[in-house]
Amino acid sequence: MSLLSSTTLFNFTDSFDHLKDNLLNGFYAVTSFEKLPKRNNGYSVPMVCFCDIPLSMIKDHLNWYGKFGIGIKRSYAREHGVTPVFYLHSDNPHLGPLLNEKNHNNLVKNLFPLMKQFLGFQEYKGKPRKKKFYDEHEWRYIPPDPILTLHLNESSKKIDRNLNKQILRMPLDYDSIEYIIIENADYIDDLLGVFSLIKKRNNVNRDLLISKILTATQINKDF
Repeated sequence: MSLLSSTTLFNFTDSFDHLKDNLLNGFYAVTSFEKLPKRNNGYSVPMVCFCDIPLSMIKDHLNWYGKFGIGIKRSYAREHGVTPVFYLHSDNPHLGPLLNEKNHNNLVKNLFPLMKQFLGFQEYKGKPRKKKFYDEHEWRYIPPDPILTLHLNESSKKIDRNLNKQILRMPLDYDSIEYIIIENADYIDDLLGVFSLIKKRNNVNRDLLISKILTATQINKDF
């Protein structure tokens, strides 16, 4: 078994409220702008992002994306269409034709939601910082028939106005959960309250959910 990937896919968020919402209602598909190499080309589409990174190597990822998350079985994710992205660099010979508006047929539009730049910039603590996205081993859930907007040489201001048009979710089967990650033990009581709601709604084994709890503090200390 490779030490560079995991049988668990992780989705992280930056707040307990977002974690609670995902646990109660399924993963929220965030509509976000995804930049591609070369100028301001990119696209926006609803997506749920996961990383295929072992817990022993996930500390830096927590700092970027938040210390609350859910780890699900990769087999379950695949059954629901979650798949790895295609990483592109600026010298990729196929990138130019893909960004040619004359070639935007249905096949190309189906490929765009899975494209990710190999290296770029992302906001980190309020400032843009260079990031090698390739190291994230990203997998994505794209909802059926999403609204895909292509942005070719558009300003970021125009791009921002096109976001968050849809509210879509990926279903969550509680049997698929391997880990439920919270920032630290201060959130345990609140999480137990969420488990009680889940048990009431879905007749789920609360004790089994409790056994899945892991804190970011533990990961930073022991993995």
